[in-house]
Amino acid sequence: MQVIVVSNSPSKRTEYFVEAGRNLQAEVCFLTYEELFNCLPSLRQAVVKLEPWVSSETDFLRYALLSEEYKETLQRLDKIILPGDVYFLNPPHALLQALDKKETKQILSANDLSVTPMLDTPRSFEELVQALSDYGRGCFLKPRYGSGAGGIMAIRYQPRQKKWVVYTTLQKVDGIIHNTKRIHRLTKEQDILPLAEAVMHTGAILEEWIPKEQLQGENYDLRVVCGEEEIDYVVVRCSKGSITNLHLNNNARLWSELSLSEDVRQRIYLLCRKAVRTLGLQYAGVDVLIERGTDTPYIIEVNGQGDHIYQDMYAHNSIYTRQIRTIKKKYDHADR
Repeated sequence: MQVIVVSNSPSKRTEYFVEAGRNLQAEVCFLTYEELFNCLPSLRQAVVKLEPWVSSETDFLRYALLSEEYKETLQRLDKIILPGDVYFLNPPHALLQALDKKETKQILSANDLSVTPMLDTPRSFEELVQALSDYGRGCFLKPRYGSGAGGIMAIRYQPRQKKWVVYTTLQKVDGIIHNTKRIHRLTKEQDILPLAEAVMHTGAILEEWIPKEQLQGENYDLRVVCGEEEIDYVVVRCSKGSITNLHLNNNARLWSELSLSEDVRQRIYLLCRKAVRTLGLQYAGVDVLIERGTDTPYIIEVNGQGDHIYQDMYAHNSIYTRQIRTIKKKYDHADR
């Protein structure tokens, strides 16, 4: 049984996945999506792991078009009938569900899993102002599709004073809206309006702002890498602000550093494993918020390709190593 990892081009995540296979003396190789389409009809005895497209595009609207192209690729793959001994690790239809934050929340909520609540999605800046005024608390405006904090806007608005405070990765430079790798603080409506409109143009969701638990004065949430039955890794993502993604120069802390009860930890484990199964995934990275003062866990989103944790890759590469061991054990047995 060979294992194939697929993306549009090689990256650190595909490189370390192949390296984990090499260290296990397992047959693991990389293919592009074009190569995968060409070889699928004749492929035999293989497990295929689909990774997201790699892109250095910073133009937010152009990147949204690339994301659409990637979704179309998954939709094409979903229509292909695989030979009986070829499997997707995470099937394309499940990855498409996880890419759609709105659909993900609806599916999980329907299965009694707690998620960060959504408000009605605004279609214009005027509707956004009205929604924020009616709600009376801070909100997150996010692209409906995608991950990595790209395009996220943490918004506080005081309608009486017409005061804004927005934290976002977006920045408008020379008429082009760029997604950057740092957080910008905006307070002027004329600066905020074009960014919010761009996010809504690509499809957006509006989420309630739930206060996050803190560790040593910093807000934190969790990236829980897990399968249907096991937890592989938990990284604590800490930030002075509300956006905690680690590639934005935020701090990664250890799961063992948190003073959470064993009951809360087990509730988080159960919540994440059930979310993975409910979405039809085998592996995922589940982002979990713990509400300050109640220790109630909420799923923020589920990333069907969120099993890459650089702190682990560069140290022990244990996530990919265990994943490949599990794949070989499960599918070698299935084909006997």
